[in-house]
Amino acid sequence: MLSKQSSLIDDLRNRRYKDAETASKDLIRANPLEAQSWVFLGEALMHQGYGDAANKVFQRAWLLDPEATWVAPILHTLKSVPLGDERVDIEGLLRVRKVTITAGIISCNMEDTIVRCLESLQGAVDHIVLLDCSTDRTAELASQFANVRVIPFVWEDDFAAARNRGLTHMTTDWVFWMDADEFLIKEDVDTIREVAGLYHDSPLPVILCLWQINFIQGQLKHNFAQTRIFPLRRGLRYWGRVHEQVGTELGLYHAEASRHKVKVRVFHDGYEPEIMASKGKIDRNLSLLRMMIQEEPGNPAWWFYQGRELLGAGQQEEAVKSLIEAERKAGTQPLFGRLLEIYKFLIDIYFLRRDWKKAELYCKKALDYQSDFPDAHYMLAQVRMKQADQLYKDAELGLQQAKEAFHSFRSIVAPDHEIAEWKSDAGLGDIAFRSGKLAMARKCYSNVSRKNNASLTNVISKKLAAIEAERQRLNQQSE
Repeated sequence: MLSKQSSLIDDLRNRRYKDAETASKDLIRANPLEAQSWVFLGEALMHQGYGDAANKVFQRAWLLDPEATWVAPILHTLKSVPLGDERVDIEGLLRVRKVTITAGIISCNMEDTIVRCLESLQGAVDHIVLLDCSTDRTAELASQFANVRVIPFVWEDDFAAARNRGLTHMTTDWVFWMDADEFLIKEDVDTIREVAGLYHDSPLPVILCLWQINFIQGQLKHNFAQTRIFPLRRGLRYWGRVHEQVGTELGLYHAEASRHKVKVRVFHDGYEPEIMASKGKIDRNLSLLRMMIQEEPGNPAWWFYQGRELLGAGQQEEAVKSLIEAERKAGTQPLFGRLLEIYKFLIDIYFLRRDWKKAELYCKKALDYQSDFPDAHYMLAQVRMKQADQLYKDAELGLQQAKEAFHSFRSIVAPDHEIAEWKSDAGLGDIAFRSGKLAMARKCYSNVSRKNNASLTNVISKKLAAIEAERQRLNQQSE
């Protein structure tokens, strides 16, 4: 596989685009779920002037790798590529198995958002099963849609039980779960069937994570960890009273399943603080999580979710205890997949506390677990800068104390009097220069330059010249 990819990359670099196209097709036929192979094919087609075919191929690659960084520049470049002739061979390569899908929704007094949710699903799925325990008009509004079946149920403090009950009312090939305060992005109406068809024949049971776009206090937050799409009749079910997870009939950690992120985008505004507060979601979730921990104390997921909810409730100290316990429990569950998220929360907490040592510790733990985790690299750099700031402050204080100590120090050991004469000032100038305090650095260096020392004057002159050059560069940038 790697040798074929290397040869293909060489073809692209040397503009042998037809050869690259042929090689890409071979890779795709061998494994149509490998996003990079579709990217290679898209590049080959784009450079041959088949803009329309290339766009379809790139869209397939993006579907399989929703976090890809190439998307924006490639789609921009495609605007200047001619559509080209129709490529029947590419259409055949893109064709997927036809499958049927039911959307499942749990609702409780969601009359304000249920119509928006159901309208977004029209054309995207074959049937919709709505499990409803509302006392408002939610069921009445939902019943206006021909493809919606409303199943009344009594809430029993268990989201997994509700979802599993919903599964018994579904007869399609796949299920796609939505929350009543979400809606499917219009551009992705066709992608649910497409991605289900792509993964339908996978040897392992497949659990697909959609792309949830959360609107929170005026900002968009992206979440790729929501497991919502999976095949029926493959032994998959839900576990957990709240923050329920998809697993096999044996449990969350007792059988292997294949998990993948896909570009099926839903918009969600249910995490807005006022909505969370008005519906009492945090208190409800914490109550259910405490029950779950009593029922299954060895499950790291429940400790993790409790820590996350406690943070949302402003109980930071208790949250830390729960997250650390989640980390400990995770050591006995190799199939637990959220250890990096535990580390991420702990890094953020200790960073806000200005506890650089512990923040650094969890950054390193995260990188030991997965060396390419961007958040850990970024936060470790932030920690290093904060540590550097503190070291500069400590060094500055030390230089000042060294100079002032000559007023009181008396000993048979002779001190270095150049420290008081110029070395401390030169050191303070170096710190100021490295910290970007150019005016302070110039002042310190100017004090040193007044000493009658030819070799010293030469060194300081170079430092002053460097400051002047930097000042001029900054002035030019601001013009």
